[in-house]
Amino acid sequence: MGVNRKLSWLPVAFYFNISKLLYRRDRTLWVYGALAGNKYDDNAKYLYEYVNAHYSDRVRSVWLAANENVVAEARKSGGEAYTFTSSKGKEVARKAGVAIYTHALDDFGACPHVGGAKLVFLGHGVGFKQTYNAKRHGVGLWLKGLSDRVFSWIQRDITIATSEYNKAERKKIAGLSDDSHIFITGQPRNDIINLPIDRKKLYQNIGVETTKKIVLYMPTYRNSSGGQDIMETMIRALYESRELRNRLKADNLVFVVKLHPLTPQINLERRDDFIVLGYQAVKSIQELQCVSDVLITDYSSCCVDFALTGKPVVFYLPDEEWFTHHSEQVSEEFHWVSNKNRCTTPEDLAECIAQRSLAATEAINELFEDLSIKGTCYSENVYRVINSHE
Repeated sequence: MGVNRKLSWLPVAFYFNISKLLYRRDRTLWVYGALAGNKYDDNAKYLYEYVNAHYSDRVRSVWLAANENVVAEARKSGGEAYTFTSSKGKEVARKAGVAIYTHALDDFGACPHVGGAKLVFLGHGVGFKQTYNAKRHGVGLWLKGLSDRVFSWIQRDITIATSEYNKAERKKIAGLSDDSHIFITGQPRNDIINLPIDRKKLYQNIGVETTKKIVLYMPTYRNSSGGQDIMETMIRALYESRELRNRLKADNLVFVVKLHPLTPQINLERRDDFIVLGYQAVKSIQELQCVSDVLITDYSSCCVDFALTGKPVVFYLPDEEWFTHHSEQVSEEFHWVSNKNRCTTPEDLAECIAQRSLAATEAINELFEDLSIKGTCYSENVYRVINSHE
């Protein structure tokens, strides 16, 4: 998925910067991409569909993808889409005045043709992980700052945020010198909370009885050696827990596991109260969150999305010490929030599910839900920022 950014940095940096001189840009042509072009999803998808639905007379929106399957999915929404390696895709990218992405510039291909376009970073969620420049210190941070002036895979002219706290975190993570180009808009993917969802159809798609309530477990990716073994051990312990199974039965719940896309599938015999979903089982994670009644997670940004529903969030952290030492670092605020409703064993988790505490939900919203945008349309906020930014 994506490209080897370190090996390709120099030629891509050269081409990206020379492109600013080679191509004439059309500010009414916007291109969108996500997950190195391998998926039609996330904040970019929701903004793309919103702009197509409300501003197609002012903006030509084009989705750029890595393969024809993703192109076909984008076109199902009624929009225009091409692979970024096709002649049409390259032509559109070289003319686009605005380039909107979620992960990195390789959302537009190994050699992105968007140098000179207005770059809009929507991000893949907002949360507590300390990634990119937030992990660097001293000389390493200084050297990274120098290279970023030439070219960065997360280079941007506009960055969206959800709160003042998130704004400060995004400044640190991206290594920005100031926050004047970071705007509090909310995430377009969270507009779905206020949209109608066919709950019955979604339940049918994942094989859950409509009379049951869903406890959704969404653990993040463990990106270090041994992470997959730890993940599988954790899920099997939940699957085999008598206390958890009794709680599920007592409350008419089904425990639905949705793994991170990078985590290898874990195969367990399906039960009517415990399901590990396949990667293609759900087209929209946001819809699944909206119909779920409790979220169990760990260090994932999904807790911020789910908290907006006002339903309970539980932090299940049996491997916290390992994760923070071997996988990724988290901010100090994570510990403050997770301590509001956390557990480390399946037995404690069963008790947390029984209590249905909103303490963590309220703490998450305190950090990430800015009052200035509460109740607004996040996609509209982003659209207006892009149009007003020079």
